[in-house]
Amino acid sequence: MTLTLAVHSSKGGTGKTSIAVNLAVAYASEGKNTCLIDLDLRGPSLSSMFKPGTHFWINDFLSGKCSLKDTLNDIKPEMETSGHLYVSFANPDIGVIRDLVSKDRNWQAGALKALMNGKKELAANSLDVIIFDTSPGVEYESINAVAASDMVVIVHNDTAACFNCTEQLIKGVYTLLDKKCAIIDNMYHGNCLDIIEKSRYGAPVLATIPCMCEIATRSNNEILVHSEPEHLFSKSIMAIRDKIEAMQ
Repeated sequence: MTLTLAVHSSKGGTGKTSIAVNLAVAYASEGKNTCLIDLDLRGPSLSSMFKPGTHFWINDFLSGKCSLKDTLNDIKPEMETSGHLYVSFANPDIGVIRDLVSKDRNWQAGALKALMNGKKELAANSLDVIIFDTSPGVEYESINAVAASDMVVIVHNDTAACFNCTEQLIKGVYTLLDKKCAIIDNMYHGNCLDIIEKSRYGAPVLATIPCMCEIATRSNNEILVHSEPEHLFSKSIMAIRDKIEAMQ
């Protein structure tokens, strides 16, 4: 059975995309055929981490111009993973991003239907895991990603604004959509050894990852699960993967 995860956050700057990318590589390294889809249509960044090789973007698929399969790039050779690792990129062109703002509810409803059908298409082609890297907050496309997922992983940091918004998302969105969810505390500034919190707002806390300033000095396209599997961050991601699998 294919597992579909939406990696979400209440606001930008939580490290959501880094978690999504490294989690995708962690699954593929375990031998799972994995697909990472950039649904952060207003702030796409996966194309800066990997080189797109297809002529179609996920935007084209959501607009009915191609199949989801047409948007996929197999980066297994680049990442040297045991399982296939496919990436579907969002178009980073500023004109395309600006045009997204004018999309009406009919377009968004059609995009959700396409996403649900695309998920079935991937499942029929032996995909084990699908990961949506969503836009932060409650834009239509992020709610579409949540609606199309089996489970939501919300990436959280220790600011008052994030605490308030995370609670609202869990109670006001995920619960209403009947979605299983879990929390990752990322870039935590306190002493992680003192953390005993196992759940928050009724959702399990999968990990508390400390703030690691040295990560910020690295290349933007470095994926630690691939380059340094023994790094604390990489081990945290693999532990998250294992906990998610245990929850299924």
